[in-house]
Amino acid sequence: MKKKETLEKKVLNVVEKIARKEITENLYSWPPHCMGIYHQPKRPKRK
Repeated sequence: MKKKETLEKKVLNVVEKIARKEITENLYSWPPHCMGIYHQPKRPKRK
């Protein structure tokens, strides 16, 4: 049981580190990963 508990703690620590890294990367990176910002429709021509 002791090994199982320590293994669970290690796995949870690794998952937490990965989640924190992903969150900080998505919040503070530029350009954003969302490519929707690059799609800008053309404006209609004036008549």
